[in-house]
Amino acid sequence: MTDSYLHPPPDPDVAAIVAQLTNSLQNLQQALEQCQQQLKQGYTLGELRGISNSGYAALYKIAHDLCDQGSFHHALPIALQLTLHQPKDCRYAFMTGSCLQRLGNPAPAALMYAMALDVDPKHAAAAYRLGECLIAVGKPLEAIPLLNKAIELSYGDFDKNKLMALAQQKLDGLLR
Repeated sequence: MTDSYLHPPPDPDVAAIVAQLTNSLQNLQQALEQCQQQLKQGYTLGELRGISNSGYAALYKIAHDLCDQGSFHHALPIALQLTLHQPKDCRYAFMTGSCLQRLGNPAPAALMYAMALDVDPKHAAAAYRLGECLIAVGKPLEAIPLLNKAIELSYGDFDKNKLMALAQQKLDGLLR
């Protein structure tokens, strides 16, 4: 990731949330150590911190809007927080992977897409994006089964026709 300065989001409320969540990532190791026993018992960090469903929904909407604006750098700390606090929701890991991939970090993005697939093995877009990342990090042979999986999961679903075509195109390029 780049160390260059980026202007904060124009909305002051969103800028404050991005700054707060970015800063709290610096203390994450300490928070995880403090909660280690509860985490081993299966609790999520979000459950331990008392984050509500409406809190998750609000943060997800902010991050989603930032992604729609192409502001992946600002969406990333929110997506990371969501993923860390509620790892059982594949949308959060997928969004984190998308931010990382768009920011030119395919290796950590691949981990996030793999996490999304672990939570939801039928997530066709995560399979496709993981395949893309594996190609980007020089592991095209490992991408082939994921691209095939994306095609298989998309088959017969009109909403996933474009995804299926993209996966087939990538697969054809690898098999030439």
